[in-house]
Parts: sequence; structure tokens; C-alpha cells
Amino acid sequence: MMVEKDNQSELERKKSLIDTLYHHSDLSVESISYQADMSIKQVQGIIDKIRKKEALEVLVEHSKTHVEKIMTKIVVSLESGKTLYDASVLMAKKKVGCLVVTARGKPFGIVTKGDVVKGISDGISFKSTKLEEFASRPLVYTSSSQTIEEVADLMIKNKIRKLPVIQQGKIVGIVTVTDLALFLSPTRRPGLTESIFHVITRDNARKK
Repeated sequence: MMVEKDNQSELERKKSLIDTLYHHSDLSVESISYQADMSIKQVQGIIDKIRKKEALEVLVEHSKTHVEKIMTKIVVSLESGKTLYDASVLMAKKKVGCLVVTARGKPFGIVTKGDVVKGISDGISFKSTKLEEFASRPLVYTSSSQTIEEVADLMIKNKIRKLPVIQQGKIVGIVTVTDLALFLSPTRRPGLTESIFHVITRDNARKK
């Protein structure tokens, strides 16, 4: 019984050491494992738990902030009658990862670079396929008055990583998981942004 207690105490001491080295040094995981006399896998597991805990704390702390604070206001859009080729050219020109498809000026669907790549690999005609046939629908969106928490819930529920912001039928912005992660990581602690990303998407989001 005493041995078990001593082992537990030693493990807690090592966890404390790893936490300190992770937060207050630039040592690599390999170097920390040497200092703590633990395997790299064990140390990485402990660091992952630290990151997840921090990510959840930051997410809760900023969850009531309105999405208009972090959304990108310039959104690229294209009419549904255009082709997959047109969408690809426009995204490359504007250097964006997605565009909102509109029908008569109103939000209709969304197309991402990932969609285009998958579509081509599946044999879809690049130059003749219309966006009205190809766009992801129905369009999942949010309003600028919704909170970070609500937006994160929407992304989790619908397994998406890009969410248009619409007010009175008009596109006013777009928010991505990356936007959320960067906003929720004010310290820019190495690995924290990635941890927040996984917390928001629960590691099971469809790549959009």
C-alpha cells in the first residue's frame, strides 16, 4: 500500500515537472521526457491533457463573445449557374478556401477547395458541372449576433468548419474553425490553437 502511494506521489511530481517545463521552457518533448525520466509517449500524453484543459478553459471564458467580433467581413461568392471550374479559378485568384454560392443574389450553398479536389478525384466534369448541382446544401449559417459558443455548437452538430454569417438574407461575413481557434488562443501558446480546434470539432468534423 505504501509503495503504491509512493508511486502515485512520484507520478504527480513528474506531472508537475512536465507542466512547469512545458509552460516555462522551450524544451522539446524529447528533452522534457529526459528531464522527467519518462517515455516520450507518456510525456506527450500528459502534455496533450494539459493542452486540452487549457483549450476548454479558454473556450468557456470567451464563449459569450459575439461572432461579429471575429468573422471575416469580405466573403467571396459566385452565382449558382457558374461552373466548378469558375469556382476554382475565383478561389485561387482571391486566395480563399471557400466561396458562398448564390442564387439570384441570395445565399444558396457553399463550395470549398476540399470539395473541388474531391469532386475532380471522383470524376466530376470540372468545366461543365454547375455549382447549383455541386454546392453543399442546405446552407448552414449563423447570424452576427450569435455567440462563439453557439457557433461552435453549430459547427459540431453539422460537422463543418466554415460558417457563413447572414443578416436579413445578405452575406455579411464568414467564420471558420481557424478563426475561432486563433481568437480563443490569446497567449498563442504552442499547441493551444490546435487543441482548441480539436475541442471545437471533437476530432470528427468533415474536412471542409
